[in-house]
Amino acid sequence: MGKKRGRLIVFEGADGSGKTTQAKLLFKHLKKQKIPAEYISFPIYESTWGKLVRRYLDGEFGDVGDVSPYLACVFYAGDRLSVSKKLFKWLKAGKIVVCNRYTGSNIAHQIVKIKNKKSKIKFMEWLEDFEYNQNKIPREDKVILLSVSVSFSQKLMKSKKKDIHERNKNYLADVVQIYEELERKRAYWKKVECVENGKLLSREKIHEKVLRSLSL
Repeated sequence: MGKKRGRLIVFEGADGSGKTTQAKLLFKHLKKQKIPAEYISFPIYESTWGKLVRRYLDGEFGDVGDVSPYLACVFYAGDRLSVSKKLFKWLKAGKIVVCNRYTGSNIAHQIVKIKNKKSKIKFMEWLEDFEYNQNKIPREDKVILLSVSVSFSQKLMKSKKKDIHERNKNYLADVVQIYEELERKRAYWKKVECVENGKLLSREKIHEKVLRSLSL
């Protein structure tokens, strides 16, 4: 009898929502519990595709609205495709793969550039077919959406140099709405509220909520 397939657990959320922190805390928790796990974060800026992503985010190809979502999403999709064999290898070995950003980020950040509802649906269907069926990357088993308002995420990014996405507050607010919509419509997505009574929870409190949502 073969080894049970692992799980791909992805952290999504607006820029500055704490995805990297929470993904690393989960990975650390799994290792402490002696649960076989791996950690990966996208984009991988050192990769060929990741370098294109960096140039796009630095504004080399224009501002947010200047670059077609169909073109921009290919940079990110190529980045994931470049390591898909590694992901499948880890999953086949029965490991839990903790991932910071995945296809959901591609959907949320690019679909906001499209205003027509039918065109949005068409783009999402095209993108998911492109990533999962054409590129054949593994599908997520669970997506944790870290819910933080743009005002809070902007405060968290105050000292960070912002890219073309992060500089545009209206764009980020639209991205948050798309993320919330994705979570409502997809059973394998789970929202974790990071703000209570108008205050941002500590990373430890958020981590506890993440563990409960994953039954770990």
